[in-house]
Amino acid sequence: MALAHLRSRTLSGKLNILVVLSLITVNIYIVLSIFQVTNVTRTRNAISTKKPLETVNSDLSQLEAAEIARKMRNKTLQTMCAGDPARNDVWKLPEPKSVFHQIIVDEERKFLYCYVPKVACSNWKRIIKYIQGSLDDINTVQKMDHKKDLVFLDSFSKEEIDVKLKTYFKFMFVRDPISRLVSAYRNKFKENIVAFHKRYGVPIVKKYRRNLVEGNVKGDDVSFEEFIRYLLDTDTSDMDMHWRPMNELCQPCAVNFDFIGSFEYLSVDANNVLKTIGAESNTFFSTETTMV
Repeated sequence: MALAHLRSRTLSGKLNILVVLSLITVNIYIVLSIFQVTNVTRTRNAISTKKPLETVNSDLSQLEAAEIARKMRNKTLQTMCAGDPARNDVWKLPEPKSVFHQIIVDEERKFLYCYVPKVACSNWKRIIKYIQGSLDDINTVQKMDHKKDLVFLDSFSKEEIDVKLKTYFKFMFVRDPISRLVSAYRNKFKENIVAFHKRYGVPIVKKYRRNLVEGNVKGDDVSFEEFIRYLLDTDTSDMDMHWRPMNELCQPCAVNFDFIGSFEYLSVDANNVLKTIGAESNTFFSTETTMV
């Protein structure tokens, strides 16, 4: 009922629910994520060191499903990127520096990781800090500092960036866009994150709340409908990175990633990447998963 009401009020009956969802996610944003095999699983414990990497014996069906999903995603991406003017050339992007700011560099292992918020990026950053030696305990539960001890691509010269983009192993991870959106909403508006409540919650409530009682609006009670209406009225380039389309953050057509894994097969795909970059044998994403 909420979606039907939102559709009638926001789009005046001209667009249906599928169009609303496409407006939220953008076409290629969806393409990168929707090709998943049924019985999708989610990672419950993102990181663990209980078993060494080489002894991880993932279920064969999961390995096969992850590979099929990855091949379909790559094939679709190639088709979608065929007409992109910035294909394989980041310097043709309107703002290449914004992409470089998302890419973490490991010069020793020669890899580039483009992080996407709400797609296990905190866990990946923890992994990277651990293998680089700046983090002693991979299972630490302390709040992640998303910048400290990490090197980003925008700190290099144009010549150095070109070399790294051509020669380093490049990877990113994507997630079902609707699942990512719900995760961002729950995290930023349903948890006690005052900064987000003030920056986004208060303006959203003031703009979209009907019969609003004037007074001390805290922005800590944004409804999902109000959040969606806000997204529909906001240009994607102005969105916070936690709900900005994944393709705009990492520009897969321009960067030409060697590996695009999925949150839905995080354990399988992540361990694939860890083997490729030569991570220590006691470093891996947990194979324990659960439905969500």
